[in-house]
Amino acid sequence: MVGSISAQIALLAFAAAIVAGLAAGNSPTTVLMRALVTMFAALMVSKLVTWTTKLILRDHLQHKKLAIDQAHLASLQRSDAAKQSGDESSTTVGTG
Repeated sequence: MVGSISAQIALLAFAAAIVAGLAAGNSPTTVLMRALVTMFAALMVSKLVTWTTKLILRDHLQHKKLAIDQAHLASLQRSDAAKQSGDESSTTVGTG
């Protein structure tokens, strides 16, 4: 995922640099060299940003899953406690 998003951003920067260079009236060699440098820089920056975003999202989702699991466990424990207290009260009533 990091690689594909980074490549798409780099190609978009490359295309934008070519269009801007041609619109400015620069020579084709200058346009191509600047576009390649722009593409490489955009690739490095976008890899850093997408990698950081991936780590942030992974951490957020892990915390969210942990909270859901803890709530589920607490619900199961309450359910078991209610069953046990219901079983105890029925055995106490039956013997009296």
